[in-house]
Amino acid sequence: MRIDRIRLKNFAGVAEAEVRFAPTGVTIVHGPNEAGKSTLMQGINVLFDHRDDSRKEEVRNTKPVNKDVGAEVEADVQVGDCGFTYFKRFHKDKETRLTIHSPRAENLVGRDAHERVQQILAGSVDTSLWQALRITQGRNLDMPELHDQPALAQALDRAAGQAKSGEKEEALFAAVHGEYNRYYTDTGREKEDPFGQARKRGSEAAALVADLQAQLNEVEADISRFASLERTVATQRRGLATLEEAHKKAQTEWDAVSQLAAAFERAAGAHQLAAQNVASANSALQQRREMVDRVGQADLAATGAAAQHAAALTELADATDKLALASATQATARSAAAGYEADELVRKADLKFREDEFAVVLLAERLEHVREADADAATAAATIERSKITAKFRTAIREAELELKTAEGVLSVASPRLDITPLTALPITVDGVAQAYAVNAAHALTVSEPVEVVIEGVARIRVEPGTSAASLRRAVQDAAQRLSDACLKAGVTSAADAEAAWTALQEAQRTVADRDRIAKQHLRDLTRDALAQLVESTRAAVGVYAGTRQSALALPESLEEAKTLLQTAGENAASARRTAQDAETALAQVQGHHNQASQALAVKAALLGQKVADQASEAARLDGARKMAGDEALGTALAAAENSAIAALAAVNAARERLGGRDPASVKAVLDSSAPAVERAKAQCASEEQKLIALRTRLELLGDKGLAETLAEAERAAFEARDALERLERRAGAAKLLYETLCAERDAMRKAYVAPLREGIERLGRHVFGPTLRVEVNDQLQVTARTVDGVTVALDQLSTGAREQMGLLVRLAAAGMVSADGGVPLVLDDALGSTDEARLEAMGAVLRIASRNLQAIILTCSPERYVHVGASASIGL
Repeated sequence: MRIDRIRLKNFAGVAEAEVRFAPTGVTIVHGPNEAGKSTLMQGINVLFDHRDDSRKEEVRNTKPVNKDVGAEVEADVQVGDCGFTYFKRFHKDKETRLTIHSPRAENLVGRDAHERVQQILAGSVDTSLWQALRITQGRNLDMPELHDQPALAQALDRAAGQAKSGEKEEALFAAVHGEYNRYYTDTGREKEDPFGQARKRGSEAAALVADLQAQLNEVEADISRFASLERTVATQRRGLATLEEAHKKAQTEWDAVSQLAAAFERAAGAHQLAAQNVASANSALQQRREMVDRVGQADLAATGAAAQHAAALTELADATDKLALASATQATARSAAAGYEADELVRKADLKFREDEFAVVLLAERLEHVREADADAATAAATIERSKITAKFRTAIREAELELKTAEGVLSVASPRLDITPLTALPITVDGVAQAYAVNAAHALTVSEPVEVVIEGVARIRVEPGTSAASLRRAVQDAAQRLSDACLKAGVTSAADAEAAWTALQEAQRTVADRDRIAKQHLRDLTRDALAQLVESTRAAVGVYAGTRQSALALPESLEEAKTLLQTAGENAASARRTAQDAETALAQVQGHHNQASQALAVKAALLGQKVADQASEAARLDGARKMAGDEALGTALAAAENSAIAALAAVNAARERLGGRDPASVKAVLDSSAPAVERAKAQCASEEQKLIALRTRLELLGDKGLAETLAEAERAAFEARDALERLERRAGAAKLLYETLCAERDAMRKAYVAPLREGIERLGRHVFGPTLRVEVNDQLQVTARTVDGVTVALDQLSTGAREQMGLLVRLAAAGMVSADGGVPLVLDDALGSTDEARLEAMGAVLRIASRNLQAIILTCSPERYVHVGASASIGL
């Protein structure tokens, strides 16, 4: 694969850029940061990987940030013997075009173009290797992932003298891997389907056998349980009678004790009420004292609230003056912005008018293309309708023609041959036709039918072909008849006419098919009538606007002028809006201050009203309370309540003495516990009786009827499930053994790959690290250590610059190995940033040597870093 040219337009932050790369050697693309160097390769990625209607993030990131237009990318590419130009526009006015220049010219658009390029790449380019060999900005220290890269594997096969990674081997491994995946995951664990399901069927069958066996055992156990359950029921009935007698005795004791307890409770309640009266009288006296204190506090609060209200009135007056000035300024700015916005609306309408004029031309062209395709398709459809030729008829005619030619050839070979060599000039006739035979020249006649040769005045010779020639002639005649019959069915006169009719039919079918492609290309999401209506409506809109436009502003003469005037009007309107916005902001600030002052005044006024109301309320509440009961009357009521409480306490003590030492709670507890015990005994007795009845019914109805036969059938099904599982495990084991064997062979093959890759890295690396360089490469084709002058250092312990250089050497070695198969471009984005001056010179020589047979592209903001490369091309952005 080779990239000859790439062009970007309105792509991410790149307005427009075009770069042509040298076909071999190094092309250096240099420029400052954010000039668009890395964006060039981003353009290649989205061009090849995504359709023009893709919504993926990588495509969304290409949208220009300052224009409402589509991002464009175009490239000239050479893949094997196929050279093509590929174009896509994303986001707006989406379009895909493919122009194939060689080996055969083709032109495709839309999804057909995208799929054709994918087909070309899939057949010739190892895209994963291309990505692995790239050095992207910020990842200069990463080693490339080279294992499982088909193109590199085939190159290493050749270098290692093997041939184990071709298409057949890969297909075999894929088939074995597919069979292995039927049974196991990639980590080697058994899959639920089929292993889990097979084991589940076996478990379910075994569980059914166990369940049926348990049911049969349960029936046998029920017989022995029946007698035991009868004895249990008799014992429970005797215990129930004893519990009922104890419950009656507890009820009598409770009736006597409960009456004495009730009298005690009444006396205690009277004492409690007297104590509450004492507390209430005491509380009333305390509340009177608190009311007197609250009246004094309300007087002080009302005086302070009046002072705060006066200060808030002064602050609101000042805020009102400032608000009037800010309102006048804001009104002036808003009026000016409205004028500029009106001009902007006119300019937008003017631009729409000029765009519609241009759109009418484009839409009319699209409609004309569709109508021409429809007309061609109608003609082609008529041709298809008239044609009788079909693929079946064509095949029959060609087979009949071949049979005829074969029969004629056999007849020619098998028929006798008459050789005539005139020794002197004599008149000779063959079947009555004079022949001009040259003297001493041999002339051969194939005798498939009787032939008569006359040598004038000398001899008459008649030659008969014999019986075998007659049968061969009949075979020729039969074949000719079959060819004639086949042509008659197809409506043609000969095999040549059949081929001509078939070619015409194919061409007509392609024309009909092209109609849909052309219609899809030009109609897009419209119908023919909708496109025609769109042409007319757009043309009408253009005429209406031209005739009804009313503005003092001059109508722009062109689309570009309309865009320029709209931009100017937009800038003026934006500036005016900003001025109005500033005035709005200032007004909002003043308004906010005024609102705060108003709210503060309202709060102070409310507070003053509240405090005055609180003052009046507290005074009124005290006066009302004194009218209902004076301060001296509250003291008298407290003394009377205390005397009543003393008398009630004496009554409580007398009731306690009558109750004696008996505890009502204990008596009630005995009564309460006996009742549930009786109920539980009844329930247990009823439960056991129900169990007895159920067991009797079960034994009478079920017994062991049918369980033995069902158990035998379940045991047969369980055996079949076990057998199926064993056969599955044998098949899976065979697939696993074969897969693991092939994997082991692959691992061995990878070990063989290590040597040629290591030799390639060391051959290039000795220009940088000296003649003693040795590298260690593992089975995953990863460099793990470097040895120089006998000192071995692990890769991750090397300096930043040395790791960067090793990463580039690995990529150059791998790219050189696959270059014989066409290879892929080697892209280095901002590489060798940590390499010193001496190593830069050596790395430049390595790049120059390694890129003689491949295309290398270096993207950098420091071109002086690559002065020793001897680039084939250097391009500044």
